[in-house]
Parts: sequence; C-alpha cells; structure tokens
Amino acid sequence: MGEVLAGRYELATPLGRGGMGQVWEGTDRKLGRRVAIKLVTNEQIAARSDPSELVRRFAREASVTAGLQHPGIPAVHDAGTYDGGLFLVMELIEGYTLADLIAEQGPLPVGWAAAMAAQMAAVLAVAHERGLVHRDVKPQNVMLTRDGTVKVLDFGVATVLDTTGAQRITRTGEPVGTPAYMAPEQLRGERATPRTDLYALGCVLYELLAGEPVFEGATPHVLSYRHMEEPPAPLQRPDVPLELHWLIRQLLAKHPEQRPGGAREVYERLLMFVRASGPLADVETGGARPSAMHLYSRVLVRLSGFFPPPGPHPTPNTSWVPAPPRPSYGGAPLGGGLTGGLQRSTAWKLLHTVWALPSLVLGFFTWVGFMYVGVRHQRVSWVMMGFGYLALAVGLVWLLASIPPEDAEDPRNFVGAVWLLALWIAGLLHTAYVAVIRLRLRAAQETPRPYGG
Repeated sequence: MGEVLAGRYELATPLGRGGMGQVWEGTDRKLGRRVAIKLVTNEQIAARSDPSELVRRFAREASVTAGLQHPGIPAVHDAGTYDGGLFLVMELIEGYTLADLIAEQGPLPVGWAAAMAAQMAAVLAVAHERGLVHRDVKPQNVMLTRDGTVKVLDFGVATVLDTTGAQRITRTGEPVGTPAYMAPEQLRGERATPRTDLYALGCVLYELLAGEPVFEGATPHVLSYRHMEEPPAPLQRPDVPLELHWLIRQLLAKHPEQRPGGAREVYERLLMFVRASGPLADVETGGARPSAMHLYSRVLVRLSGFFPPPGPHPTPNTSWVPAPPRPSYGGAPLGGGLTGGLQRSTAWKLLHTVWALPSLVLGFFTWVGFMYVGVRHQRVSWVMMGFGYLALAVGLVWLLASIPPEDAEDPRNFVGAVWLLALWIAGLLHTAYVAVIRLRLRAAQETPRPYGG
C-alpha cells in the first residue's frame, strides 16, 4: 500500500518528475476512481523567500484552474497540503505527450499538426479570457489521448509558482521555463502576456511539422540568444501551405505586437488546415465504434449547422486573411520554391494582385477611349470593341476570384496569367492607337475644304 494523502488519496505509480514536483497515478479511496496527483515538496517550498505566500497562491490558483471547465484542460478535483508539501488532485489522462509522439514518429502530417495546435489554441483562448497565462507551453506539457483529444497540462502550477511578480524565478535568479519554447520577452524577464503563450504555441507547431525544435543549443544561454536574436530556419516541406508558413512566422515574431491578436484568431486560422490525414498510431478517430467524445462532438457539429466540405482537401476560407508577401523566416524562400501545389497557385494570385490594379486602371482608360471614339465619331465598331474589352476585364476579375488557393492544377491559373498579360500589353497598345486615331479624325474634320468654282 502506498502513501495516503489527506486520508483519501493513495499514491500508486510515479508518472513523471519535473522542476516543479512530480506526478503520481493514484486512487481516490472515497470515490473509487483513478486520479493523477501532483506534488510540490516541502523542499521546493522552503526554497522560496515567502513559503506561506506560495501556499496561499497555490490554493487560489488551484481553485481558478478548477473553474476552467474545458475538454482540453484536465479537471481539478481537490487540492491541499501534506507533511509540509502541497498536492493537487486531477483527472488522470491516458495517452502520451506530444514530445513522445514527435520522438517516435517525427514530423506529423499537416492535418494532424493543425488539429493539435488548433485544440491548444482553443484551450489558451479560454485561459486568456479568464486572465491566466500558461507561461510554459511545450510538447512535454501537452498530451494526446486515444480519441485524438489534446489536453494542455500544468496550468495551475505553472502560474502559481510566480511568487515574486510577473516572472517565475529560480534559485539562480534566471527565468523559469523551458528555453526551447520561451518567448524573447519572457527570456528578458519581462511581463508574460497571452502573446507569450502564442510564441510557445508557434514553437510547438513548428516542431510538430519539422520533427525538431525551432532552435537547438548546447546551453540554455545559447538557446536564449537564438530565440531573442536569430530568425527561425524555414520549414523544408512543400506540402505545408503558404498560409500556414505565414501563420508560424507571425507566431514566432520577436516582438509581441507582431504576433496574432489572440488565441481565438490563431484557432480560426488553423481550422482551414484541419483535415483527414490518415491514421495516427494508437489514436482512434471514430471508425465503426466512435468514442464518447466523438459521439458528443458529432451532435454539436450538426447542431451548429457546420458541415465540413467533402473530400480530403477542403477549400479554406481565407477571405479575411490579408494576402501576405512571399514570406521567409530568415531570407530564404519557404517551401522550397514554387514547386509546392499551394505555394504555386498562391504565388500566381499574389502576382495577379500586384498586376491587376494597374491593369484594370489602364483598361478603364482604354475602354473610355474606345467609347469616346465610337460615340463622338459614330463608329459602331469602336463601341462594340469597347464593350468587348470591358467584358474581358470583368471576366478576368471573376476568374481570379474563383480560383481556390490550394488548387494548383486548376488550368485557370495559366489562363488568368495569359489574360492579365494580354490586357496589360493590349492596354498600352490600344491607348496609343486610340490617341493616334483621335488625332487623325480631328485632323480630317479640321482640314479646310477647297472653294468650288
């Protein structure tokens, strides 16, 4: 029989140890259920400048975390003290951490990585709205259950150990956290904000897609310097959409104000990349016997009126996302050039955007020239050509607006580029030609007639 806390919680098997205590699998004797028990030892408490304050904050933060009722946050059942230490009783999560998943499988499919990151963003959005900042988002603190649900761990403890202000401090006076996932402002000891968590989320998403951390270094000081000063290396994966590259670049911005506005925005932008990407080891995505979570989620999806588009490649809704320039994390182009499907079609659309405005402006003047000559000098052929030119311009706008961003093989990409180039050249030629014809017609009208007999 293991140690019993508060006469109720029996410790069984250690599950892990970290800088802020250890986690045990245990049993709630009163309710007869398995639980996870996190312990903060009296040695850790004694190392603080004000142990009593830490105890009070631990109890307060545990109650706040218990109020975060969300499927992506482990439920908190109880909290208390034991032999001078602190304990927190939580829901026992069966699954494995994202760190273990990456170590075993390497880079993950885009759909799975986006799904995991979107769930993390949803959890962070709820926490941020309640005034909580996680401050230690990393693959080791995120678990994937067997039904595909993501659980973000260590909310209460990671926040409550901030006893000296906005930043947790170790005995050596350095900011606490995992340097591989800490934002530059966090490494400088500045106040952590929700955008600090977004930087860490970007680090995790990058690692899910790359199979390795954004930065690596022999010492924490090297890692800290690279996070604060060096741009991340671009992902070398042609299958990663350009818009996802752009989102990661924003999340990993050195300055908080350059990152997305909030976790909800990140969640919405990630949804467009969530799609079926094949099975993942030990994860059940529904099938013939869906889990309880899948049964509930299906009802909610139908109730909300949202039905995913058919096929493995849904068309993303990017109407609200500003068209970015072709981004790079440090000067090198993303995705290995324009060979990737989405990158190629998006590059065409960006080229169209750059060219379309002056082309249509020039085309407007050309159309006015056609109509002026046709009406002023009663040339029906010129009026017809003016309407034809206007139809081509309107058709071009419709064509470019109707091309799905991810459909690189759509022949309208090539047709649109040809039309645009033709209108650009034709606009110049027609403008000059109209000017010449007008001069000729005006000269013909102004030529004096010879007096007869």
